[in-house]
Amino acid sequence: MTDQERGLHGWNHSFRFDYGCVLFAYGGQRNTAFLSLPGEGCSLILDWPSFAAFLRDDLKAHITRWDGAVDDFSGVYSIERAVDLYKTGGFKQGGRNPNPKQHGNWITPDSLGRTFEVGSRRNGKLIRIYEKGKQLGDPSNLWVRWEVELHAKDRSIPWDVLLYPGDYVAGSYPYMSWVSQQASRIRTIKAQDSISYERLKRVASTGYGQLINTMMQREGSAERVVDLLRRQGVPRRLAFTNDYLKTQGNSDEF
Repeated sequence: MTDQERGLHGWNHSFRFDYGCVLFAYGGQRNTAFLSLPGEGCSLILDWPSFAAFLRDDLKAHITRWDGAVDDFSGVYSIERAVDLYKTGGFKQGGRNPNPKQHGNWITPDSLGRTFEVGSRRNGKLIRIYEKGKQLGDPSNLWVRWEVELHAKDRSIPWDVLLYPGDYVAGSYPYMSWVSQQASRIRTIKAQDSISYERLKRVASTGYGQLINTMMQREGSAERVVDLLRRQGVPRRLAFTNDYLKTQGNSDEF
């Protein structure tokens, strides 16, 4: 871990893990500590039952926020479909529609992607549907992510959300019963890696393509050009997926 030399969310000391973008903080806050596990950090955990039991039973921890997501790579459950569902009451809870929000360009949709949110953090529950493929840099990609966010406000978040996340995504709103339990984490990571890699290639071609063409003429060989330009390491955007997929091989299993 790396000491960030500052506080975080009211705790006095904070650290960032070397892998997975995990954050840890302690000090103050009634002698408690804080652990934040984003998606990358979750992908590094191989034994969820043991991990959940350690947090719950040994550390007497509780969950203050949980995000669960399902990915539709083919775009069947599109952002437009989410809006139509909202209009017909597909997200109603307790007889009323939660408030919606829209982010991005809805008048003339562009390559940056759009987000549709229903609910609010203030009430402890919301869902966001966004065009994940476009967010990652592929304007033509149909990948849509449906992401549920729960907060421990007027509710206790059960530890089972870590063991059976699909059940809680599917049960979060009336229409979410379409969610499949056969989600593949590796498939999601492979898709993210592929889009990021292709985008970086386009950026490199636009920014340095002409230089490389000139270098090929002057240096005499592709090998010489590669030797001059190559640097050790992996681009930050690909670092996690590159390392993760190496450890998993070509398996498509969760």
